[in-house]
Amino acid sequence: MLVPGSHTWGKDRKPKDEEVLSAEMPAGSVLYWLGGTLHGAGANVSNDWRYGVILSYSLGWLRQEENQYLDVTSEDVKKLPKDLAELIGYRAYGGLGFSINPEHFFLQED
Repeated sequence: MLVPGSHTWGKDRKPKDEEVLSAEMPAGSVLYWLGGTLHGAGANVSNDWRYGVILSYSLGWLRQEENQYLDVTSEDVKKLPKDLAELIGYRAYGGLGFSINPEHFFLQED
């Protein structure tokens, strides 16, 4: 279920019943929506598992939803291609004051 256009609403706006749409689709279908869109899942009335995938991307200078620094060890980061290490946050961006690129700590050989 989702509410099209709700990503443009203010925080106090509540959907009317007729604005909530069901997204019933054949198996293997995909539905994309903006993260700010009101959405939810109805009850699984089958005896089967229902699977979902959440795919998100954050600009490198924003805090990630998952803390990659805790999930990927420094030893594992050293084995990654440089562009992948940068994609999961091991890259410095402009900021205030003095900073050192994380590559200094994690991507150098011991």
